[in-house]
Amino acid sequence: MSRIRVRLSLGFLLIACTTPQETSEGTDGGILVLDAHGGPRGGGLSLPGNPQLESQIPEQFVHVYRIGGFYIMGTDERPLETDRQDRTGEEAVQQAVDLFSSLLDGDDDGDVDDPVLLENLAKHFVFAVGHESSLSPFEDDFDRRTGRYVMAMKTDVWPFFPDWNGRGFSLLRIGSSLWRPPNMNALWEECFHTVTEAYNRHRPEWSFSPEGVFGRSMQADIEAQAYDIEEQNRLEGGHYDWSTAVNEYIHQIWLVNQGGQAAVLTAPQIGVLDVMKATPGFPMSMDKDAERSLAVRVR
Repeated sequence: MSRIRVRLSLGFLLIACTTPQETSEGTDGGILVLDAHGGPRGGGLSLPGNPQLESQIPEQFVHVYRIGGFYIMGTDERPLETDRQDRTGEEAVQQAVDLFSSLLDGDDDGDVDDPVLLENLAKHFVFAVGHESSLSPFEDDFDRRTGRYVMAMKTDVWPFFPDWNGRGFSLLRIGSSLWRPPNMNALWEECFHTVTEAYNRHRPEWSFSPEGVFGRSMQADIEAQAYDIEEQNRLEGGHYDWSTAVNEYIHQIWLVNQGGQAAVLTAPQIGVLDVMKATPGFPMSMDKDAERSLAVRVR
């Protein structure tokens, strides 16, 4: 499976601030992440990990977390497409952990909303954060050795704006696979794509094929000249495949709804949104400031 995505460089800089994470020794061979009140952030320690997989994570990934058997890892490489020069690799990994916790625990009660989703994430994927030069040689090798496809956030080429909250933008229509809100944090997109890829693996209605509900909806928009994927295909030298385009289409619709702009969606796009809403446990929003985390720090 290959997912090739083009990022538009975002030329705006934001002023942002972060709060250092506190940690305490855990009881599961890792470090238990604490919440803002100094208590355990959720039930991460009760979810078993995968020591065999863990042992195959290269030492270049100095920040490693897990939610059950799903691993999130990152290098110390500083994000380059960002709002401040003092942003760190650890900060990007920590936000990935927080976003995945929000996606998996939408009601913020400390429990995974859809255990089957987490099971499929753990079975098929890992998530890696770092520079493209570090991640590219690792991705195929790790997939070959472990059977886990590496979903990635490449912090030297994709924008990392950690204060972005998924709101505060407006649009007339989506229109193109290249559309993104100004100043968007690409980490949101990559975390979301990881979740939808997992749904694609275990729920038939989440097929990305031309015959599936999502593919038919995107094709209807293309035929109505309401949506375009050809410009991105040209930018990628003809390698922008249909499944990737459908997954992006789903993400854009979700993002527009999350941003309170669902009124601009076309009828086919509303149909896609309805499938998301009808999927038990599917995360209809993401919160970078969620109080609880499901994660255990491993390294």
